[in-house]
Amino acid sequence: MLTFTLYLVAFAALIASKKFLGDYFSPPAIFLFFWCFAVGTLMLEWVSFDPLGEPVWWAIWGSVASFLLGCLVPVFLALSRHGWRTAGPRLQVVNKSRYELGLMVLFGLGLFGFAVQLVHLQMEVGLGTFLSDPQRAREMHSNVKYLGFFNILNLANFVLGALYLCLFKRPHKWVLGMLLFALVTTFVSTDRTRFFYTVIWTFFAVVYVRWRVHLSVRVALAGLATCGVLIGFFLLIAKIYVKQAYDDNMEYINISPEYSALIDPYIYLTGSFPVLQRVLEDPQERTYGKYTFEPFVKSIEVIYPDLSRAEIVGKFYRVPVELNVATYLQPFYQDFGWPGLFFFPFVFGLITTSIYFAMRQAKSLFLVYLSSLLAFCTTISIFVNHYIQTATFFFILVGYVFSRFVSGKHTQDPAQFRSGIFPNEP
Repeated sequence: MLTFTLYLVAFAALIASKKFLGDYFSPPAIFLFFWCFAVGTLMLEWVSFDPLGEPVWWAIWGSVASFLLGCLVPVFLALSRHGWRTAGPRLQVVNKSRYELGLMVLFGLGLFGFAVQLVHLQMEVGLGTFLSDPQRAREMHSNVKYLGFFNILNLANFVLGALYLCLFKRPHKWVLGMLLFALVTTFVSTDRTRFFYTVIWTFFAVVYVRWRVHLSVRVALAGLATCGVLIGFFLLIAKIYVKQAYDDNMEYINISPEYSALIDPYIYLTGSFPVLQRVLEDPQERTYGKYTFEPFVKSIEVIYPDLSRAEIVGKFYRVPVELNVATYLQPFYQDFGWPGLFFFPFVFGLITTSIYFAMRQAKSLFLVYLSSLLAFCTTISIFVNHYIQTATFFFILVGYVFSRFVSGKHTQDPAQFRSGIFPNEP
């Protein structure tokens, strides 16, 4: 019954967002949907996780309330402005030829980054490691300092390429090749989270770039297709690289073997909550911002190489399945204890929703790009914290520079855009 109630709240959040804000995918709706859906799914008890005690429930629901309170500030400000939903957004001038040139440059940098990763892997352990020890290959991929950013640039390339196809009539076909190459790099990385990053970020970007999204068969099919692609890739990687949890944890699994394919997604969706409980119970020294402000600590490390910064890979806990992620709350607690669990969700609720409403009022390429990136971070918050990762700040910088480069200086010609991008009366 509790599972059904939480699922009901999850879908009600999307409907309420559409009714009051004119959009199904506002930050508070995304956040409440995924957190209620994940906790409701946990209640199905397909895996015998450690039972959750009262402290972790206070942490979960208290942080949810804090995030939503942060969202309410810009929501009330927006609702207080008469006619904000009906007024068309201001149009940003986008130069199509400069957009294409920018994509070519990014494509070239992405190719270079991927080549660097492959050369690094070959020199360290050999490309055959992809088949013999994919986890080791993945670790090597994440250990290329500085030049490794050119490889993850392919994630942003996919988003910007998809936006190009959605924005302009008569797009160039080579952009499709760039998108395909970006997907190949995510597959070779063996990192399922990276593929989620690409597809979910792109989904929100495509949705946000349109002036309005109505719930139609086309939109519903697009959403289902996105979920299907994510689950399919998730299971494919599990099959090819032997990352299936069912065989290793059979004694803790409560569903029959014919449904074993569901266990990997189930653990990814729900396993971070029992790990969060173990993090709360684990007596650790406070790190006072080394996790929460990790990108800035990393920047200081360039100047002071001996600086002691926090370990990025979290400690593994047996819950009883062995996992090392504890939702996006983990770094806040490790840095600042219980106050961090409530203060920072409020801050990120405020930031994400403020940027979202800025995007709704001014459909600039950068604000669409940034809002969709933060929407991904909100979606994945049930699993890990992407708000504070260095890669996120890198993507923001890339998006800002790209948007400045493609900005034109002449009056916008709506005829070059596909229908549904901007209102008829700008």
